[in-house]
Parts: sequence; C-alpha cells; structure tokens
Amino acid sequence: MANGKRLDINVATVEDLERLKGVGRAKAEAIIEAREVQGGFDNLEALTRVPGVGTSILELNRGTLVCHTGTSPRRSPHRIFSRTLELRGRELTRPSTSRAISPPAETERPETSSAMRTPERTPPVSKTAPQKSEGRHKPSRIPVPKGVSSCIKNLMKRKSESGPDLRGLSPGKKPCRVAEIPSCSYPSLLNIHGSAHTFGDVRAPSSTQVPRRRITGVEPPPNLQDWLQTFQSWSGPERLLALDELIDRCEPTQIKHVMAVIEPQFQRDFISLLPKELALYVLSFLDPKDLLQAAQTCKYWQTLAEDTLLWREKCREAGIDKPHYGGKTPRRRSPSTVVRNPWKGAYLRQQQIDFNWRAGEVRTPKVLKGHDDHVITCLQFEGHRVVSGSDDNTLKVWSVLNGKCLKTLVGHTGGVWCSQMKYNIVISGSTDRTLKVWNADTGQCIHTLYGHTSTVRCMHLHKNQVVSGSRDATLRIWDVESGACQHVLMGHVAAVRCVQYDGRRVVSGAYDYMVKVWNPETEECLHTLQGHTNRVYSLQFDGTHIVSGSLDTSIRVWDVDSGNCLHTLIGHQSLTSGMELRDNILVSGNADSTVKIWDITTGQCLQTLQGPNKHQSAVTCLQFNKKFVITSSDDGTVKIWDLKTGEFVRNLVTLDSGGSGGVVWRVRCSNTKLVCAVGSRNGTEETKLLVLDFDVQEQDRERKEKERVM
Repeated sequence: MANGKRLDINVATVEDLERLKGVGRAKAEAIIEAREVQGGFDNLEALTRVPGVGTSILELNRGTLVCHTGTSPRRSPHRIFSRTLELRGRELTRPSTSRAISPPAETERPETSSAMRTPERTPPVSKTAPQKSEGRHKPSRIPVPKGVSSCIKNLMKRKSESGPDLRGLSPGKKPCRVAEIPSCSYPSLLNIHGSAHTFGDVRAPSSTQVPRRRITGVEPPPNLQDWLQTFQSWSGPERLLALDELIDRCEPTQIKHVMAVIEPQFQRDFISLLPKELALYVLSFLDPKDLLQAAQTCKYWQTLAEDTLLWREKCREAGIDKPHYGGKTPRRRSPSTVVRNPWKGAYLRQQQIDFNWRAGEVRTPKVLKGHDDHVITCLQFEGHRVVSGSDDNTLKVWSVLNGKCLKTLVGHTGGVWCSQMKYNIVISGSTDRTLKVWNADTGQCIHTLYGHTSTVRCMHLHKNQVVSGSRDATLRIWDVESGACQHVLMGHVAAVRCVQYDGRRVVSGAYDYMVKVWNPETEECLHTLQGHTNRVYSLQFDGTHIVSGSLDTSIRVWDVDSGNCLHTLIGHQSLTSGMELRDNILVSGNADSTVKIWDITTGQCLQTLQGPNKHQSAVTCLQFNKKFVITSSDDGTVKIWDLKTGEFVRNLVTLDSGGSGGVVWRVRCSNTKLVCAVGSRNGTEETKLLVLDFDVQEQDRERKEKERVM
C-alpha cells in the first residue's frame, strides 16, 4: 500500500488521502471516486484531472505520492455472492435477460452479466491468492471519454450530513442503461467488450464506507482460495446456477448471516442522491404527516422538508391561504436556531385547530347576556365582532375576545327579523317595515330605508348593494352608501321568504310556491321556477345552480340560465329550514331532526347525519366547511359531524334545559370559534350568546396580553 513513507494513490483510502497537504475529506472522496470510475490511475498527473485537485496540491505532496499501475483493488468474490443473493431475493435476474451461456475464449475478457456486477471493490482475500485466471488477460479499464466521469459524478453526488457516502442503486430498482437516456452524447460507453455498461457499473460505493466485521476465530478451509478461483472462472449464468445450489444447501443460520451482510449494502438514501429540484418533486407526493416524519430522517431531509414552496402547496390543497408566523422573529439567531417555515406553521396550526374541534377540551364558553328573555332572531359573526338581532327591537354588537357588549343599536320600532354585516356596516330589517344601516363602531344609524309596506323578512348583501324581501310580496335593491332605493322587483303574489344576490341576478323564494330569477338592472323576471307544491323557505345560489327548499319536503336544483329543474332531492320528511352550498356539496337541515349531505351535480344523497346520537328535535341552523358540519337544534344541543363519513363526532353544547324548553336558535362559526344564540320559549333558559374558542394558542396569547396590560 505504501512504499516506505510514500503513498500509492491506487490503493490509498480516504483516511490516507485526508492526511495529505491541502486535501480534505471532500477532495479525498473525489479522488477515490475518480479512481473507481477510471479503474485506477496511470500516473500521478492523473490527479490533476480530478475536480478540485489542482497542480498545486500535487506539487505539495509529490514527494509523498507514488502511482503503481495494476494495484487498484479487485472486486471481492464475497460481494459478488452477496449481490447475487439480493438479486435472487428480488427476482430481478431472469433467464431472458442473462447473457448467452458459452465459454469465453482464452483471449477474451471474462463474461460477467450486468446484473452480477457489484458496485464495490475490496482488497484480495489473501496476498498469495492468484491475481488472474490461467490463460486470461488482466481486465482492461473502460475507456471513459473526456467529461463523462464528471457528468456521472455530478449525477451520483450525495451531499450527506448524517453518515458515510453510500452510493448505489436503490433497493428493487433496475439499473438505468446509458442507451436508454436520450440526452447521452457519449456512444463510446456502449458495446465496450461486447456489452452495454450501466451507471450501476461505474457507480461504486466510496471506500469511506465502514468495512463490515469479518468472522474471526475460524480457520479458513484449506481449499478456500481454489474454490474462489474456480467460482471466478465461471460465466455469469454459471455462477447463478452455482449460487442456487449453494443456497439450497445452507442452514437457516447461514442464510440469516448472508441477509445481515447484504441488506445494509442496499439501504440507499436516494433522496440525497437527487438534485434538489427532483428531491422536492418526489417529496411533494407525500402527505403532510408523512412529510413531517421524513424531516426526522437526517439534516438534509429536514432541510428539504422545510421548503417554503412545498408547504405552501400543501396549505393550498388544505384550503389554507395565509402563512402563520407564530410570533416575532428574534433579532439574533444562534447557529442551532431552527427558522420555522411560516407555511408549515400555518398547516400545523390548522391541524391543531381541527383536533381541538374534534377531540380537544371544550373549555367553559364565554357567556354574553342580553336581550332579556326575548328571542334572538338573527346572528352575524365577522372577525372579532358578533351582532345579534332580537324581537326586542334592538341589535347588540359584542366582542368575542372579552365577551362585552360594545354597542346597542336602538331605533327600530318593531322586532328585528333579519340582518347582514360587512366590516363595520350592519343592515337590519324589521317588522316596522324599514331597513336601517348602522355603523357598528359608533352605534350610529346612518340611513333608514323606507319603501316596503310590510315586514322586511329577508335580505342579502353584495358589495354596496343589499336586496330585501318583504311580506308585501316585493323585493327592493338599495344602495348602502346613499340609502337610495335603486330598483323594485314585483311579480310574487305572496310574502317573499328568502333571497340571494350575486351582483348580476337576484333569486327569490316566496310563499306562493315559486322561485323567481330577476335581472335587477331591468327589473325583469327572467324565469319563474315552478315545481314546488308548498311554501319556499330557503335558497342557495352559486351563480350557476339554484337550490330551493320547501315545506313540501323536497329540495330542487335548478339551472339559473335555462330555468330547468335538474334534480329533485327526496329524502326529508318535513320543512327544510336551512341549507348551505359549497362547490357541489349541499348540506340541508330539516324539521324532521335529520341533516343530509348531497351532491347537487348528480342529485345523490351522500350522507344522512342520524343514528343514536342524532338530534331529537327540529334542526334550527347549520354551518359546514371542508371537514366538519356543525348543527343546532330545538333539543338544546350543538353537534359536530364528519363531512366525508357522516359520523357523529361529539356534542359541543348541551343545555341543561334541553328537552324541557332550552333551544339553540342560531349558530355561526369561524375557523377557531363557535357562537351560539340560546334561550327558550317558556323561561327555562336565559337568552344569551355562548362563545367557544378552539384556538388554544390564541387563547393563551390573549390571556398573556391581558395580564401584561393589567
């Protein structure tokens, strides 16, 4: 290996090369890799062609280095045996892919199938072992064209931060032939010695790999070297046949030893071998929970798994549109400080919130008392502000953060029956036949809208326009900023009970059993949708489909452009009191105590929320998102259900007076909070709002902030 104190570069290990002047571990590994690719160096000047090793390093160490040709390590017969066992176990070697079984000519290179080539070279078993078979020439090096070695090295380069460089094919993967790569411009790699060489042939593990422990304490059999020499003289298919026979004669303990030797050789970190862009593309197919586990593999995997664009895409798929920074960034970071990905933080936060909804501790809710013993008829929730309307002629503005009543909106002379809110603007409709526009910050009434001749029963706000429906059978379109009535839509012959507006068309449902589609600019009725046989109580409109619910127990899906009825959804037994539509999913609540989930494109009922935990009385209100359905009922409970499976999750609210008069009239949800309007019609439950918070982190932050201020 060394001549005195001189080091032979054809047999030196990485540790030997690291001791040279100006050669670190990276350069030492590059030298070893170049030697493996080229089959050994011809002279010392060959080192200067290794990337990163220049003439200066060679001059510094010229007195230490020598180059003896023909001393490059040979392939170990034991590794060939291990490689064959692996291929046999994975059924990758088949007769159809083997080379023809024919004895090689005396002057030819020994035949070895590409599947049998092992990606490792080890020193000879014994110094006395013959170096070549009788009548056979020493195998010549593969002539590698200029630039190919660096190309291969770049393809196979591994930036590992957790262990030795384990190069090789991933378990179970067939080697990729150079001939199959269209972009390869080096045809001289093909048909060398009558065979097509693969990347697996030139991609050998680095000699930095820790050598496995050999069996000690056993004297080698006297004919071991002859047996190994005979094995090496056979062709590839002949060796396979011999290995089959040998394995059949092994005992279980011997097979177990062979497996222990082989398996570590094929545990490859393929992610670190890929360019970063390809590695991220592979990781993008993982579910977020698997991505979190992958980040624990090593530092390099952790770096990849923290990629901002990767987690932003995961958030987009989960419907999360904002990153979460989780606090102020420290001015100074130590080298060990982990900079958290804000998109990953947003995803993890949402996962915690979802868990809190499903199974987290239901903390004692904030109780917002007001409206005395009156009924809360309408409820709006946006940001940190809740607005409740009551038949006591008032509306109240509440803070969900501290539970305080911020403003009481006084001015109506009759009960408030409907409301809408956007930012700090509140619009209300009353039995006094007027609409009022309020500033929620100041409590001031900005406009009083006169025009209807009976109770304003429903309304819908779009940008700065609000459409109101009244028991006078008309609809009116108002400008919120000026308070002017812009259009009057007449055509219904009974009270208008529900209305929807998308900015282009108005859709209304009335007690005359009709659903009408209007052009608000021309005040023209475009379609009258006939089909219901009783009063229409609820509507949903997404710009393409209209969904109407009626006292006749049916739900109908209409095409807004043609006015045709696409589907009639049959299944409920009573009045459909409330519905919500998102994309093609419709959730309907009914007075028959059930909730159903529908696909409006097919008309199919996907789930019915029932079973032993179903509501015991009429469903009063519902909300849903991509994962959950929240329902309230006259039985005094608020329940959460799984949207996809229809399974009952748990009760979020259970009134003590439920079943004896306690009612949950309305519910409104945000991502982290639930607001419930509760009370009773017989005095058994006090009228109030309950606010439940499922964002524990946010709660803790607010508590700490409050303590700091106080």
